[in-house]
Amino acid sequence: MTGTTVASVIWHRLDRDGTDRCRLARLDEGWLIVGHARWDEAGETAALDYALRCDAGWRCLSADVTGLHGARPVACRITRQDEGFAIEGQVPVRGTDLDLGFTPAWMLVPLNRLDLPHARPFGVETARLRATEGGRLEPLGHSFARVRDGLDHAIPALGRDARLRLHETGFVIEDPGLWHGVVTLER
Repeated sequence: MTGTTVASVIWHRLDRDGTDRCRLARLDEGWLIVGHARWDEAGETAALDYALRCDAGWRCLSADVTGLHGARPVACRITRQDEGFAIEGQVPVRGTDLDLGFTPAWMLVPLNRLDLPHARPFGVETARLRATEGGRLEPLGHSFARVRDGLDHAIPALGRDARLRLHETGFVIEDPGLWHGVVTLER
């Protein structure tokens, strides 16, 4: 990984066996988020590595996801195109942000870019990666609102509403029922 590492986080899944190890690096012209997610799902092991590249203003430019879901290989190169994102050879999907779907690391991007109002939901349209289904993107809306003891996060299409806790870096450190993380700042 090039650049200067700013922080790292280790998340433990709460809904099944699994971990996600992630590093945030400051580059000359932006940010790099690199991680390694491992978990068990329906009797299969998933092992996905990811890299998200952002400009200095926390606008996601591209991502790579590689690894295995069970015996199926996963290899996706995702790039920003006009008003959304596209996997090579596929039609672009509208979205301001890229939701990797299997890791909370992607939330670092909008949470560092947006000045979220207190107690008022702010909608974020994403292109969500379905890596475990052969690698395809689909639109998915999220809603974030700052509250006194964290951040409310809703995904209406999935029927999910949660109160997240954040680290000063913007990393999610608690997503009830899904993730618990510990952040280490690099000195």
